Amino acid sequence: MKRKWSIMLFLFLLVLVGCSSSAGSFPSNNMIKIKKEVYIASNDTIPKDEIADHIGEIEVSSTDVRDHDDDHIISSNSYEAGTRLFKIKDKNHMDMIAVEESEEQYVIAYNTKYKKSK
Repeated sequence: MKRKWSIMLFLFLLVLVGCSSSAGSFPSNNMIKIKKEVYIASNDTIPKDEIADHIGEIEVSSTDVRDHDDDHIISSNSYEAGTRLFKIKDKNHMDMIAVEESEEQYVIAYNTKYKKSK
């Protein structure tokens, strides 16, 4: 009888863990998709004087993976629609971009294909 209860408890916990909700299959909570390029926002800040040309703004903000399939929109799973994106002076925008978190604070979002030099 004790073994039966142990098995039932194990199965219940297995079902409970298997049914937990998550943010989908995103690689990160701070994902930004521009065309076919995926960037992950970091905690690295960048001074305003290093900000260059305006690239665009987040058009779609959604935690549903299917909302990010269109390659003709700029989307994010955490930043709100309207969040502004910029190039960084003397940096290749295919490697990294700046994300405006406030008028005076910008963070760097790195392309998932970008490799930092050591």
